[in-house]
Amino acid sequence: MTTSPHNDNGGKKPLYYRDDEDFIRELIWELIRRKRYVRRESKYHIKVREVNFWPSTGTISIDGEGRHPEKGPQALLALLDKRYPKRRARDEDAEANTSESSSSPAAPIFWIDLDNSDLPEDYDAIPSDSWDDDALQ
Repeated sequence: MTTSPHNDNGGKKPLYYRDDEDFIRELIWELIRRKRYVRRESKYHIKVREVNFWPSTGTISIDGEGRHPEKGPQALLALLDKRYPKRRARDEDAEANTSESSSSPAAPIFWIDLDNSDLPEDYDAIPSDSWDDDALQ
């Protein structure tokens, strides 16, 4: 029996059955990849939150609302994305904030370049007057 941390039935029901068709396995993997908590209510029934899917017929229903008008795995994925949108990752938020705002950012941005190729030859990174010559003796 194969279980997954995304199977929130306490691991009592498998996510995969030995005779599952490939598209069922691929759908479950896609749901997990999209960080959806998927579980198998039975060999014939996949559930994500209040959304139910029957792979053999492609039928989708929503608890308390009834049958969804569309059918199939792609309709299921689209419904889940619409009904339960995922929050963007922090990196995406940071990138969106820096690209959207033309004004100065909230925090200063420093560029540190360890390559001294653009410095003049007589540049002294540590000025000689900063040394305590007496400390060296």
